[in-house]
Amino acid sequence: MGPPSTTLPRLVSLLVSLLVAPVARAEPPPDDPASDAPTRDSARAEAGTGGGGFTTQKREPDLGPQRPRGWRPVTQKPQTPLDAPVSPGAWAVYGSLTALPLGGVYGASRLGGERLWVTAAETVAGGVLGSLPGSLLFLQPPEAGGRWTEPDVAAFGAGLVLTPPMAALGTWGLGELAFGGSQERGRAFLGALGGAAAGTLLGVAMHGLMEEVVGNRETLQGFRKYVTLGFIGSGATLGYQWAGGGARPRGR
Repeated sequence: MGPPSTTLPRLVSLLVSLLVAPVARAEPPPDDPASDAPTRDSARAEAGTGGGGFTTQKREPDLGPQRPRGWRPVTQKPQTPLDAPVSPGAWAVYGSLTALPLGGVYGASRLGGERLWVTAAETVAGGVLGSLPGSLLFLQPPEAGGRWTEPDVAAFGAGLVLTPPMAALGTWGLGELAFGGSQERGRAFLGALGGAAAGTLLGVAMHGLMEEVVGNRETLQGFRKYVTLGFIGSGATLGYQWAGGGARPRGR
């Protein structure tokens, strides 16, 4: 029997080997890539991707061509017959819109203490002279059905730019030459220009409203133009009387 100093390390190493050996035997062997045994995952993949499984036999129904997401069919507005009568409601709207330029003529006479027939004449002068470029606002043919082409847009833009100065020149020129003039001539012209611009925009908007009310672009087309020119002329007269400070005293 050897000395105790050499026996103790041998016993410790023997115990360690006895404890490690069962753990090593319990570990599974590494997967062999060359093994022919199919795994559960591969069998599941084969059942889902081929071989006549239930996944490959399921077919979606043919839905035909699909429209793009967010697309909506275009709904066209039905055309009103050319000989369709004008409804009483449309006549009421036309009458109320016609009264607005007439009210502007009366209001212009009250601003500067001018006579009513003078402001009416100034309104007519502004509307007549403004109608020369103002005809560009109505060049879109009725058969276009509301569709704008490039020439229509160009003519409409030119009409918006050229109509106010021409209408202001007509109102201002008649007031200064025929009716004694205003107290402030420069301011009177600027006022007439601003009023004509506002009247042009308002008249174009009311023209479109009257078209929608009637539902037919050819019905009362000439009447709508005259109402629009009335807005332009009355706007120029209002601006002229307001900015010019009224009529110049007769003694000057």
